[in-house]
Amino acid sequence: MSISVEDYIAIQRLMYRYARCADKKDYTGFNGVFCDDAVFDFSGTLVTTCSAIQQMMRNLEKFTRTLHQVHNTLYEVDGDTASGETYCIASHLFSEEAGETRIDMGIIYEDRLRRTQDGWRIEFRKFNLVWSQTAPVDKK
Repeated sequence: MSISVEDYIAIQRLMYRYARCADKKDYTGFNGVFCDDAVFDFSGTLVTTCSAIQQMMRNLEKFTRTLHQVHNTLYEVDGDTASGETYCIASHLFSEEAGETRIDMGIIYEDRLRRTQDGWRIEFRKFNLVWSQTAPVDKK
């Protein structure tokens, strides 16, 4: 199995779209990221269908800001399917009485993708938390 330059760029851009939708809290934008029948394994909880995933992502509302940084992406393409991983550092800011706090998470997403008429989409995503760190945010 190999991957064409076009597929590599399209899949990488799909991962960037996921991060942008999360950070902009653009829940409808996840329609362009997930298949309608997608499954998201979030720490052992299976969330099925894109609309349910959109609803789950609304949990981001509790944060004042997020920043998902996509790093390594490595996928293998087999016809109209692909599988692989995306590494991500996700920062989540929230306000407390003492000030603003940041939770950083090291994440590896394990994915299965499907090529659709509208391009690559995630059909299965597993969230793997590798580490997390919580710290106060310096004042501006």
